[in-house]
Amino acid sequence: MSLAAVLLSGCTFFFDVQDSVQPDPEPDSRQQKVIFDRIQQITQSMKDITRSEISNVGPNEAQSGPEKWTVCSRGNSGSELRYFTFFLKGETVANWRPAVINDKCETRNYSAF
Repeated sequence: MSLAAVLLSGCTFFFDVQDSVQPDPEPDSRQQKVIFDRIQQITQSMKDITRSEISNVGPNEAQSGPEKWTVCSRGNSGSELRYFTFFLKGETVANWRPAVINDKCETRNYSAF
């Protein structure tokens, strides 16, 4: 019995707590300004999108990708309202794509840039 305990206690040697994924805190106001400026640049480069608005920072509802935080943007494309999801890592936009239902962009609050 004691031999088994000694052998099993050595298992934790191989797992370093510091190697685990560290939490990604919600961006602060300075980081949000940098993020919102970048998203505005991206949305302005979209030729068929007009009157873009931006949402508040929120959790990655779809859990697609490793990023914990997202920002949604919406804008008019002709007579259609289109949504986009921007995935955040620190103060950078790590990735973005057209929003999917699981992103819940339609439920967020929006304001002009």
